[in-house]
Amino acid sequence: MSQLYASLFYQPDVTAIFSDQALLGYMVQAEVALAKAQAQVNVIPASAATMIEQVGQNAVAHIELEALATTAGLAGNIAIPLVKQFTTLVKQQNEEASRYVHWGATSQDIIDTATILQCRDALALIEKQLQQAYQICLKQAQQYRDQVMIGRTWLQQALPITLGHKFARWAAALKRDLDRLQPMKGRVLTAQLGGAVGSLASLQDQGSAVVAAFAAQLNLTAPECTWHGERDRMVELASMLALIVGNVGKMAKDWSLLMQTEIAEVFEPAAKGRGGSSTMPHKRNPVAAASILAAANRVPALMASVFQSMVQEHERALGAWHAEWLAIPEIFQLCAGALERSSEVLEHMQVNADAMQHNLECTHGLIMAEAVMMALAPKLGRLNAHHLVEQACQQAVAQQQHLKTVLADMEQVQAHFDDQALDELFNPASYLGNIQAQIDAVLHAQQGE
Repeated sequence: MSQLYASLFYQPDVTAIFSDQALLGYMVQAEVALAKAQAQVNVIPASAATMIEQVGQNAVAHIELEALATTAGLAGNIAIPLVKQFTTLVKQQNEEASRYVHWGATSQDIIDTATILQCRDALALIEKQLQQAYQICLKQAQQYRDQVMIGRTWLQQALPITLGHKFARWAAALKRDLDRLQPMKGRVLTAQLGGAVGSLASLQDQGSAVVAAFAAQLNLTAPECTWHGERDRMVELASMLALIVGNVGKMAKDWSLLMQTEIAEVFEPAAKGRGGSSTMPHKRNPVAAASILAAANRVPALMASVFQSMVQEHERALGAWHAEWLAIPEIFQLCAGALERSSEVLEHMQVNADAMQHNLECTHGLIMAEAVMMALAPKLGRLNAHHLVEQACQQAVAQQQHLKTVLADMEQVQAHFDDQALDELFNPASYLGNIQAQIDAVLHAQQGE
């Protein structure tokens, strides 16, 4: 992505992990681990592995990026020209050791393993971001648990809720994301080493031992068998990120709607130069929400590419695997960027309690129609109560009266409720159901408990 746009959608630390320099570093790390693993099980001389490791420590600084980029287009991937350059660097120090660089491996082994290492490091950062957003939502759920506001369904006013309940629902979604991460890691963070067709025939009877040692060197899971053509690990990882982006996208959709001029119940944090318009001085735009929603729009399209890449030919595929190189890094970067912006807004969200109260009252009591109906139902029967309150709502709208005023004049209502009882029925805070119990349940369900 253009650097001009990166600050809008990405997060610097995760972007750095997926930079060209970092990728080369991860690939060299995989080559070094391969040599050390093979020396460990006596496939190559220990002296060769030691020299490969020594050269690997500073290899990236000596890689010619321009030449690598040019030759990668001819070779079909970056591993082939990288191995050539790395081998040359080792040869400059020790010709004998250079013979054992990339011993028995194929390009996809190194690229897949390097990608997994990138994903592991990026996932660790995203997990911290996710935990931060989760904790912020818990804190805000407690702080605003009694802040009554209108709940909306189908974009229309429905029944009263509290802002704390909205935060609690967001927190619960983020906790589910955190809970999904843990069991996924053992399946997904897995080394790749299979040689040309997955048989590691070049290593004769030492293939399984080398795979185990290779995975241990990198602190990755050792696979039961090669997974060159079976990409469910990458799809599961990307899907996890897509779920996170979808969850924070839902939050951003909510607060951007609540920022609408006619609603004005919450606002993104204010700052100089933030959210303004190039032509309208009065505007206060939900700029963080725009970035998050753009990510939530983009990631499903990238996921379509990742899912399509599962259908591969035979032992190693043509084109499908390659599509991951474009999609996976961008999904990671968009997810990290969306989380960063979400935490900032969730932590510093500005709440307009007066607007919430005003919006609760703007229907002149119609939002409490269900409360009145349910209070009348035991006395009149539910259907009769529904018809009575429905009639009162129609009359209130037609005569531009408060619903409570219309109901207070009805004999069937007067027979069961005095003015004080009606006042209580029309108090939004009295019709919140089990919202407080739900908030408590979310607050008590801490991660890992």
